[in-house]
Amino acid sequence: MMSIFIRSIQLFLSISILIVIHELGHFLFAKIFKVRVEKFFLFFDPWFSIFKKKIGQTIYGIGWLPLGGYVKISGMILDENSYLDNKKKDWEFRSKSAIKRLLIISGGILFNVLLSIIIFSSLLFKYGEKNLPTKNVKFGIEVDSFGKKIGLENGDRILLINGKYISYFNDIPKSIILGNSITVDRMGKIINLSLTDEKKRFLFDRKEFRFFIKPRIPPIVNYVIKNSEADKSGLKKDDKIIEVNSEFVLFSDQLKDLLSRYKNTTINLSINRNGSLIQKKVFLNKKGFLGIFLKNFMDLDQIFSFEKKNFSVIESLSYGGKRTWEVLKNQIFFLKNVFHIKTKAYKQIGSFFSMVKEFPSQWNWDIFWSLTATLSIWLAFLNLFPIPSLDGGYIFFILIEMITQKRIKEIVIERSTFIGFLMISLIMMMVIVWDIFKVFFY
Repeated sequence: MMSIFIRSIQLFLSISILIVIHELGHFLFAKIFKVRVEKFFLFFDPWFSIFKKKIGQTIYGIGWLPLGGYVKISGMILDENSYLDNKKKDWEFRSKSAIKRLLIISGGILFNVLLSIIIFSSLLFKYGEKNLPTKNVKFGIEVDSFGKKIGLENGDRILLINGKYISYFNDIPKSIILGNSITVDRMGKIINLSLTDEKKRFLFDRKEFRFFIKPRIPPIVNYVIKNSEADKSGLKKDDKIIEVNSEFVLFSDQLKDLLSRYKNTTINLSINRNGSLIQKKVFLNKKGFLGIFLKNFMDLDQIFSFEKKNFSVIESLSYGGKRTWEVLKNQIFFLKNVFHIKTKAYKQIGSFFSMVKEFPSQWNWDIFWSLTATLSIWLAFLNLFPIPSLDGGYIFFILIEMITQKRIKEIVIERSTFIGFLMISLIMMMVIVWDIFKVFFY
């Protein structure tokens, strides 16, 4: 329960930041062009609000319905009196030129894009970037059950994806999902694997996303669970397991396979501890659980040669922009696959319930900001859709006006916005119902 609470708080804070930044974009552009802003609210406030305070001409507040936020701009949505008064006032949205109205509406999208770039740039400046060159993956790959379903096997060396060499291993999983073919070296034999929609279905048709491939590594203990059978038998961190019941073990996947064969029995382990050979007897429970966590490839600098790059302030801004663009491209690709029924990518669509699971169970600011940057560019992209009630709908109307040099009647925009709001609300309800269904029945 505590982990769910921590994840929920992280999501709530992340969404709140995104809403405030988005609405701040509209607000500042309105102020620049001397348009009156009547309200600035985090979350919606039908019937009542949690907090509100009027400063100058604007009421700032927090609503009780956490499904978004809004700024109420004078002359953007007209009331009955405004329809009767055809005279446009200088401080109204409708009195401004098309380009100024376009910038006010686009302000939220622009600020979400800037937030994403700033966050990614800050993370790159602070931590740099650590990558594993593909050429340094010396033992090939380890694959899970989903990787095997698309045709990969433990020990494969990935040579090409879509006929292109991928310089860094970090980019290979994404390239596979985006690609149509993989060329591998399997024990000296070159094999070409096609990536059809049916095969990609295995990557999308799962309850949670995780890496389906990783570098193949030796089984080296990273952590021994206290009071586990491994702890009682004296296993220690950095022990390298080399035999199970006299069967040689070179890689972690081989160890996992052997342990699954000896469930609910006592096994003999041969261990290399600082160059000394040690024998241990360990009982495996009915699940084949040894009571240890093995090191992952990121912990093995002594085996893999990583490339670490640090960035100056200027470089981090440039690379932050590139990272934002890469994240956006991945999101567009995923959305495209949602409409390919065979891939079953639609199963990964979710609401707040699914988003909660993306945050770690323990508070981690680095992951929090990285996910916030990802959600920020996603919010910007969704708001570009030319659907009335979204920013993209208003942008669409203004662009038509700029092309035709004729202003669209305000009553048409208002009615279209109402219909668009109903459509968006219906879609949100469907996604929430689908998400609840996945939690309890899928």
